[in-house]
Amino acid sequence: MLCDACAMMGFATVAIDGEAGTVCDLLFDDTTWRLRWIVVNTRRWLPRHEVLLPTSVLGRPDPVRRRLPVHLTMRQVEDGLAAERHLPVSRVAGLRRSDDHLRSVEAVVGHRVRLRNDMVGHVEELVVDDADWSVRHIRVDICKWRPGDKVLLAPWLVREIDWHGRLVRFDVGCRDVENHRTRRDVIWMRSRNDAGGKIDTGAPDQAQAGLSSGRDGGRPAGAG
Repeated sequence: MLCDACAMMGFATVAIDGEAGTVCDLLFDDTTWRLRWIVVNTRRWLPRHEVLLPTSVLGRPDPVRRRLPVHLTMRQVEDGLAAERHLPVSRVAGLRRSDDHLRSVEAVVGHRVRLRNDMVGHVEELVVDDADWSVRHIRVDICKWRPGDKVLLAPWLVREIDWHGRLVRFDVGCRDVENHRTRRDVIWMRSRNDAGGKIDTGAPDQAQAGLSSGRDGGRPAGAG
């Protein structure tokens, strides 16, 4: 099932024996484009206690009840790896080391997007597949190029993520995107106000993108 990564932030983390915390971020590797960890705050009140849980312990997200099951006990979650041990690039402070390819979903969403030589908009969402926790699409609001339209771009089209400049550069141009470069690489969407409310790409799994979280997905530009 495809789901919006940002929509999972705030989900209750449900362990085998009860609720164990709240999802506050998701960390992915920008070379493999797979989620590696979820960040869970195990305390309801301050001070926060953030731990990392690997995706191998995750169950299937429940967007209706806003829950994410984990195959651990509450104690195992509480004793999880401290989040400070594996900082994404966006959370490095002072001289603390980070994993140069570990990225925070919360930080990357909102980054400006450049297609070759044109600034077109910003990253709106990362669409992940909960079967293997891979990032399948990057949803881009192309408001600076075609206001009201959005496009799903394959992550392998990304050339660089510039954390300091808050910019994602894609190795594809506007003309390529406009011509639907390939069906798997580019999926056009219309604005949320479009009456369709659905993506229809001819691929059943892609048709769920942006819908499993309860958000409107739009439909491809040019659809009847």
